[in-house]
Amino acid sequence: MRNDAENAGQGGRARVILGASCYPDAEAALALALDLARQLGAELHGVFVRETAVLAAGYAHSRVVSYSGQRETGLTAGALARAFQADARRFEGLLARRAKAAALVSSFREAEGHLQEELRRSAAAGDILISGFKPILTAAGCIAVILAEGQAVPGFALRLARTVRKPLVALVACAPQAQPGSAAAPAGPPGDVAETRLCAEPAVLLRQLEHMSPAAVIVAAPLAGLPPPARIQEAARCPLVLRSGG
Repeated sequence: MRNDAENAGQGGRARVILGASCYPDAEAALALALDLARQLGAELHGVFVRETAVLAAGYAHSRVVSYSGQRETGLTAGALARAFQADARRFEGLLARRAKAAALVSSFREAEGHLQEELRRSAAAGDILISGFKPILTAAGCIAVILAEGQAVPGFALRLARTVRKPLVALVACAPQAQPGSAAAPAGPPGDVAETRLCAEPAVLLRQLEHMSPAAVIVAAPLAGLPPPARIQEAARCPLVLRSGG
């Protein structure tokens, strides 16, 4: 097991936890979760979250429209419950099959609430948390890693970028006076990072992500001072990876 995983999870065992609130988001991020679990020698856990508050607010007065344009029956609570259950079962089955094929220990559970909150609730210090998201663009361009000033790129992020053959772009959350080539640049040997972009405030970071179309975003910097994880994922429109306790 690699050093990244030595103190991760409960009892020293690394865990990669993939959370999603629909099957397409889970499916889109599963390959990423498998890659990370394999390289860390980690267990793979799946969490399906029913985002009940959002759905209740968004669909209480919705109507289904057929392909012919005719208004059909309302989208009932029962129909939503069945859709949730179907997605949960598909997620659970896919996770179990892929984990078994990769010789990984796996588990699955369901929850109600908010995805990011449930991921944090599931996690122990050092766990790798992945929020599933089905990208709009199938050909994403890079792996983006969010760093603090002078922070080294985590080893698992470097290995992931090499495995998926994507360039690694560092987004450094830095002070407004930071200059290119200064101590704000990522620590570590040259050549690991294809490009470094300095982000002097949260709004700049979000704008960068909105224009990048990354394959995944890894949050390595401490969350204090960054936009909320859900807002980062909304801007990037791709799976989001962070380490619990970071």
